[in-house]
Amino acid sequence: MALLTGVLLLRVVVARPDNSRSEPSPRWSILGDWSQFNSPTGAAEDHLGNLYVVDSANYHVYKLASDGTLLGTFGNHGGAPGQFDHPSAIALDQNDNLYIADTANSRVQELSSTGAFLNTWGTQGTGPGQFNAPRGVAVDGEGNIYVADTGNDRIQKLSPLGQVMAVWGASGESAGQFHQPSGLAFESDGTLLVADSGNHRVQQISGSGVAVNVWGSYGDAPGKFDYPRWLATDMRGNIYVSDTYNHRIQVLSSTGVPTAEYGTRGGEAGQLRRPEALVLEADGALVVVDADNDRLQRLVP
Repeated sequence: MALLTGVLLLRVVVARPDNSRSEPSPRWSILGDWSQFNSPTGAAEDHLGNLYVVDSANYHVYKLASDGTLLGTFGNHGGAPGQFDHPSAIALDQNDNLYIADTANSRVQELSSTGAFLNTWGTQGTGPGQFNAPRGVAVDGEGNIYVADTGNDRIQKLSPLGQVMAVWGASGESAGQFHQPSGLAFESDGTLLVADSGNHRVQQISGSGVAVNVWGSYGDAPGKFDYPRWLATDMRGNIYVSDTYNHRIQVLSSTGVPTAEYGTRGGEAGQLRRPEALVLEADGALVVVDADNDRLQRLVP
């Protein structure tokens, strides 16, 4: 597969939600020429700065260098170990092992950073340790695995060996309830953030599974969302949200106050169509999986 490693740079003007004074525009770059992408969704970064991208409709995980150079292709279509059916999300542990939400197979698979199959957990169902089209996964510092069990409207916490430790949530609109949860992220203190996509909000969940805060509702104003799908956090406590069907990225403070937004709907660099996964890199740049444009973009705020 051919891949251009150059990037296209330009500057765009970003509308600030609070109409504050003009500031230097962020820099966007398009990573290579990924004409072979087909609805990419999930992404994560390893300790060396390599990117792993879940290409859902091609049933692959791509390993890329930070400049977009292809380093490896893992998986193909199927239900055997190491195969995928519309995978959607990916997370890495401290050893750079990959945890992939194999959505249409209703399971989570663990692969090494070179693509070797290591483990699989889950089957289709509603019991503990079973899943219904999971679309989010995260791994904490102790190696515990958190799964957004999307079709069952709940979050499951597994041990590093895949044993069920907790099940949180149920279908509904109250705090601590979910409707099609998807993206997961941790704050610096280990608090879990959940993109409660079908309820158009972000929930902050304690280590015991209790909803601490709920931010957002349906709409297109700052701080409102249309099916937010993915989250990322930085060391300052800022929360980055893929406001997927508003075709933008919103930034919230640690208390849920909207502070910035990036992107408008379109196909040019700096524009988005159905943004999905977000990866915050060590230098503060943000990689955005621009799903319906079948590409990755990098934003330097």
